[in-house]
Amino acid sequence: MSRKASSDFDQIKYQNQWIKENTKPISGRYKAELVDEFKAACKKLGVSQSEVIRSAMEETIKKAEGK
Repeated sequence: MSRKASSDFDQIKYQNQWIKENTKPISGRYKAELVDEFKAACKKLGVSQSEVIRSAMEETIKKAEGK
């Protein structure tokens, strides 16, 4: 069994640190029916929920920049 030298790169530690420094979570609570319909619509369209939310956020930012 090989031991990891202390100078070896720790990919998981690096990724976790990057996420902590460069991302922020957002959340919201919505009626179950709306969430279920949204999930189904995303699946039908072949897009991730995150992709749809990110797109909406970017569109909102662009609208705000124009005012």
